[in-house]
Amino acid sequence: MADMDADKLKELQTLGGTAIKPIGWDRTGWEAFSYMLWNPDTGEVLTRTPLSWLKITAFYCVYYTCLAGFWIACLNIFFQTLPETVDGPRWTQGDSIIGVNPGVGLRPRNQDALIDSQMFVLQDGDTNQLPSEPNGEGSLNADYAQRMKNFLAVYSKTSMGANDNGDYPTFSPEATLGECGRFPYGYVEVGDSPVAPCIFVKLNSIWGWTPEAYVCTNEPSEVDDDMPMCPEGVDLPATAEPSVKIDCQGRYAADKEALEGSGLTYFPASKGLPIKYFPFEGKSKTEAYHSPLVAVKVNPAKKGQMVHIECRAYYAGVKHVTKSKEGLVQFEVQIKKD
Repeated sequence: MADMDADKLKELQTLGGTAIKPIGWDRTGWEAFSYMLWNPDTGEVLTRTPLSWLKITAFYCVYYTCLAGFWIACLNIFFQTLPETVDGPRWTQGDSIIGVNPGVGLRPRNQDALIDSQMFVLQDGDTNQLPSEPNGEGSLNADYAQRMKNFLAVYSKTSMGANDNGDYPTFSPEATLGECGRFPYGYVEVGDSPVAPCIFVKLNSIWGWTPEAYVCTNEPSEVDDDMPMCPEGVDLPATAEPSVKIDCQGRYAADKEALEGSGLTYFPASKGLPIKYFPFEGKSKTEAYHSPLVAVKVNPAKKGQMVHIECRAYYAGVKHVTKSKEGLVQFEVQIKKD
């Protein structure tokens, strides 16, 4: 009896302790690879039977066809909501994120490696007019001049686009900006003219926006209810045609001292961006739009000093916000002595 119980216990202990090894489990090397490609026992090709391959191929063809159709339908719906190119963006001015307070831009831009920098670092007494690279992608004085020349190339194109008021007017840098409208724009010493860079100030384009002139007075006796006093320390010369005015100042006391007298010279002297150049309403690839410019020639009294400058635009309703740079732009100029 005891022997029978021992035999049954031995049989029970073997249950679950054994495993059936699949056919071909011990294949290795080339034999295992050849059976993966084609298994003559089951007819599988790359571990699937032809019927299995047919089913999965049909499934993914239907799946990706439906997926592609879904995205094509979404894109068509999206493009139906877009206005025609000639009509401009759907949301403009007060209805858009940009609003009606355009940013103030500077030219020339810095080299691509320092594209986020608004610092102009120049060498005093530099007479070299050859840039380090054809497009001016360098830090030489001549590179700044070359980048400015590249930007002004569009002003030589006179096939102008148009807005609702007719063809865009042309802007001639040479005729309007005096010595700052001619190469090398003050970035290189030429004859008796020292290095005194011309910084070009413009308004960023906002579709359909037309500014109104900023009207103020410097004489308290002339003030009436509708005419505010001009900002303290800001000179906004009167002009024959309505204009957006640009005024630049040193940001700190040391900067103001360095720029006293002839530290900042404006071209044109009116400091004006004529309103006749607005509004911008687009252009084609073969047409041009000339954004008006004001050039500010910077000639600090003390060479080598880093001068911090802020230029503000003045037009009716402008907002000057230093933190977000609304209505103004800030930059630095240093003319190194060695």
